[in-house]
Amino acid sequence: AQRLAAEQGLALIAPDTSPRGANVPGEADSWDFGVGAGFYLDATQAPWRTHWRMESYLLNELLPLVAAQLPIDGTRLGITGHSMGGHGALTLA
Repeated sequence: AQRLAAEQGLALIAPDTSPRGANVPGEADSWDFGVGAGFYLDATQAPWRTHWRMESYLLNELLPLVAAQLPIDGTRLGITGHSMGGHGALTLA
């Protein structure tokens, strides 16, 4: 994927699903919740809301950092995902 993207002048960004090292009780109890799946949303309930702010991270931190560090055209952006990533793509687009 990286080779083909480079040939086409594309930047691929694949963010993690969840924050790591938060040590929230129960965060690793299930494969489909917590560190296994953050759904790229901002959590609203304690104790998750302190660390699980993936939507804010992607939109307010990661994208501006990428735009500042890489020669990308900010007018030509796309988003895609599979499964949980597809959910994130739909809600963030």
